[in-house]
Amino acid sequence: MEENKIYDVLLGKRSVLFFILIVYCPLISVANESKKASILTYSKQFVKKECGENEKTRPHFHLLDSLIGSQNISEEDFRKALNSSAVIFHQQGNLIAIIEFYLHIVSYYKQIANPSDEQIKSLTLFYIPLGVAHEELGMWNRAMDFYFEALALAETYRLDPVKSMIYNNLGTVHYRRNELEKAEFYLLKAIEINQKAGIKKELFNNYNNLAGVYINRKEYNQALDYSLLAIQQLNYKEDIYSYYGMQTNIANIYFMKKDYKLAISYLLNAMEYQEKQGFTNDLVQTYVLFSNAYEMLGAADSAHVYMEKALYLAKYLNNKHIESRILQEAARYHERNNQPKAAYQALKEAYMINDSISMIDNQQKTNDLEKMYAAEKKIRENELQIKNITLQKLASDRLWIISASVALSLIIVVLYLINYSKNKEKERKNEELLLQHQAELHEKEKELQRRKEQELNYTIDEKNRELTSYTLYMIKNNELITELKNELKQLLIHLNPKDRQNREQIRQLLNKLSHQHSTDNWGEFSYYFEKVHPSFYHNLEKRYPDLTPKEKRLCAFLELGLSSKEISAITFKEVRSVESARNRLRKKLKISQDDNITEFLHNTIA
Repeated sequence: MEENKIYDVLLGKRSVLFFILIVYCPLISVANESKKASILTYSKQFVKKECGENEKTRPHFHLLDSLIGSQNISEEDFRKALNSSAVIFHQQGNLIAIIEFYLHIVSYYKQIANPSDEQIKSLTLFYIPLGVAHEELGMWNRAMDFYFEALALAETYRLDPVKSMIYNNLGTVHYRRNELEKAEFYLLKAIEINQKAGIKKELFNNYNNLAGVYINRKEYNQALDYSLLAIQQLNYKEDIYSYYGMQTNIANIYFMKKDYKLAISYLLNAMEYQEKQGFTNDLVQTYVLFSNAYEMLGAADSAHVYMEKALYLAKYLNNKHIESRILQEAARYHERNNQPKAAYQALKEAYMINDSISMIDNQQKTNDLEKMYAAEKKIRENELQIKNITLQKLASDRLWIISASVALSLIIVVLYLINYSKNKEKERKNEELLLQHQAELHEKEKELQRRKEQELNYTIDEKNRELTSYTLYMIKNNELITELKNELKQLLIHLNPKDRQNREQIRQLLNKLSHQHSTDNWGEFSYYFEKVHPSFYHNLEKRYPDLTPKEKRLCAFLELGLSSKEISAITFKEVRSVESARNRLRKKLKISQDDNITEFLHNTIA
């Protein structure tokens, strides 16, 4: 009851501060949730504008609506929802929409005054798809700008898993630019992080990309090593598509190594899966590799069949890029086989397709660049406008905060003085009561501790007496057994050699006495010993794991302070044997001859 009075006084002083926190903290939280809801609303509108409302987008809109209506949106859910919008753009191959979308999101995060660790992680992760989209558009310098922005944050805030992703992407950019040393440098850094973390999926990407670097260097053995390492990271059931894709990659390396039979064996695995699953894009390349391998082995008919299959599929796909590439492969094939007309026709078709592709691609790239720069310009203008509004609001808020702070300070001072004058005497009495109560508690604790120590000492003395009694019993019992054995041996000497029956009975009796120190006696000894020294054996095994059971038993005897003679009586061994055992134990424990082994065990192990 008295303690409650003290807490009432303390709460009286802080009530005004609590009121301020209760009022302002929800306002901050509501503001944050409101901004998240507005970004999610923007995400929904942007997806609807770029992709429309259909069966693919409706489930995503339901997800966004549920989060917009939520009072508390976690950063992880917020991040996942935004990324799922970008996935829809990626499925449609709309890289410009991805760039415009993520530029808007990054702009939102950059305007947060004091971001949390999770918000910084989100910003770092959102820079990466921006880099990827620019990389796929061939804008490598711009891609690297975003990767380095992400890397700076990842290094500052120690986001190692994110950092490994960035290193991998930097490696791929340098690989595409044929800067192979830099590509290798970044990929090895990614591998180092992912090996420590054991992230197999990321390691698969790292090893596979590094294999590509070594292929470009024509270092095929190392390329093969890293490709095999890559495939080992895959879970066959979960990553079956990647698994068979790697079969084709490995076949290609064996082809470059001129091991055409092995290349064909890997291609057979890949082809069987691709034909079954209907992966025609991948199958075209597999057929081309088959054709080339069979050609090198001199199987002209098989080579021709697979080249025709590749051409047929390429035209069936209606993918002009693939069709052009396969036609060029066919032209080279016909040229190698002295078929100039067929080679010319294939090459002519390829060039015609390339011309049409180039025109479309150039127009598309021009349109994409115009859209992208327009989006970036719009984002920058929005950022400037938001910054101006933010500055004006900050100035207004600052004036209001200063006025409110002065008023609140005056109220706090007045309330404090009132409370101080009213409660000074109460505080003094409560402090006296507290001190008295603490003193009583201290005395009770001392008395309780003293009783516990007495009980513990009594228990230890009792267990020591039990152990000592049992040890003395063993010594006397074993001495008696030794005397009986000696007398029986004397009797055996004086007994008539012809009295075989009695001599055999005496020998059997001697054998029984020799085995009297059986496991039962040692079991009882161990029981009493561990009651007195509960941690002795555990500490001994932990520090010296190589000791034999007999050496551990000898350590227990020495801990009890038994002499070699007493140990000899217990163990049925000669004193000289016990001394030898002690010397061997001393060497195992690495104790010098000058040190007392009993004191060492007592001070170090017990």
